[in-house]
Amino acid sequence: MSDLATADDVEQQLGRDLSASEQIRVGGILAKASALFRLEAKQTFTAGESEVRLRVSGGKVYLPERPVVDVVSVVDDQGAAVDFTRFKQWLTVCRGSHEFVTVTYTHGGEVPDLARLTVADIARKVLSIAPEAVSGATQASTTSGPYTDSATYAAWAVGGQTMLAPEDKAIARTFRVRPPKVTVMTP
Repeated sequence: MSDLATADDVEQQLGRDLSASEQIRVGGILAKASALFRLEAKQTFTAGESEVRLRVSGGKVYLPERPVVDVVSVVDDQGAAVDFTRFKQWLTVCRGSHEFVTVTYTHGGEVPDLARLTVADIARKVLSIAPEAVSGATQASTTSGPYTDSATYAAWAVGGQTMLAPEDKAIARTFRVRPPKVTVMTP
């Protein structure tokens, strides 16, 4: 699966070209940041194919990945093909609300700018972590004469690992699909 951002995106976030050592590290950072962002967002963003087993609710199922490009197949638990119609993320099937269907479909496309820029910014933060924090320090201070310079490092920065800050998690969660509830009323 491809990364959600590129080294060029990271350079734009940094406002400068990557150094030689940063160029060596940026690929791994982007790969991990992309994977973490996908996990938190519960979306892959890039083009792909998924097979999901979904419970029918009121004759409808809602596909979790977006955007849906094409539905390859819909089958019941016995492997029999199920007729369906599609409207965006919704499939209408002729099955009862207690049944399940397995849907194979293609989805994704261009990575949304907010996702791409957030992943690039995560990489920028990792590349910009102070060497003291990378070594595991939570605080550092330097005294020169009557002057003292002290710093406290964020918990996500200590150790220099690639991880999502709370703000990054909040952005990723905005991409989660929350299937609408289907209410079927009978007269």
